[in-house]
Amino acid sequence: MHPFEKHYYDIVQRDLILSENVSTVSLLPAQKKIIICLGGESSDESYVVSCLGALNIIGGQKPYSIQQKPSQQRNSGSREGIGGKVTLRRVSMYIFFYKLLFHVLPCVRQFEGLRALAHESIYCFVLKDIFFFEELVPLFPYFEEVGSLQCQFHFTTKDRAEANVLGHSLQVCFFSGGK
Repeated sequence: MHPFEKHYYDIVQRDLILSENVSTVSLLPAQKKIIICLGGESSDESYVVSCLGALNIIGGQKPYSIQQKPSQQRNSGSREGIGGKVTLRRVSMYIFFYKLLFHVLPCVRQFEGLRALAHESIYCFVLKDIFFFEELVPLFPYFEEVGSLQCQFHFTTKDRAEANVLGHSLQVCFFSGGK
């Protein structure tokens, strides 16, 4: 069990039981999955392979290719790949979450916190420079054309207030300022 997962089960769950007055652990809010995506407008094969390679290194598991939507196709031929996507659950989710919170986000210059949640159970943000992940820095020539990383955090929460409580207890620094 990853230390961050242990932190959730030993500290966060107990704290939420006491503060939210919940009768069973199954009713507590939790983090369900993390989806990370890399891609862009280019359907060049080397670009797509670079995106898939970067996701494999960042997420620690094999990504799958994202294809163009039929409405975005220029011709009526086969659909072309434009990037990659990986869904992290269980231990790999906690490993990525820990790496993001304690290694990647502190390296971002002028980091002021993450914008408050716009949805009750999904939080999304974009990391413009993927080279905040230290494992990609030595491989810069292979990934220099890769664009921004999109992250989606899926929670089992019923409303924004519950998601904020869960986020703060997991040490995610949300701020409620304007856009």
